[in-house]
Amino acid sequence: MSATNPANEYEELVHIVERIARRFPEVAEAALFELVADVLTRYDGVRLRAYVPVLVEGEVLRVLRSRARDGSGVSVCL
Repeated sequence: MSATNPANEYEELVHIVERIARRFPEVAEAALFELVADVLTRYDGVRLRAYVPVLVEGEVLRVLRSRARDGSGVSVCL
């Protein structure tokens, strides 16, 4: 599994979770996978899949930053 050249979309999503986990160590990895899966469902049926992981990562980061800013905490189960 290569972070720079993932074999498939799933592999790329795993790398996304790893990157986000380094930026938000207070969030449980299981919660990150759940959030990524939730955001990913919004892109079901999209024909051009190449950009889906980038879009998912951006949305997850926005959600986590927003929760941190609002004071609702990102450490709680998402």
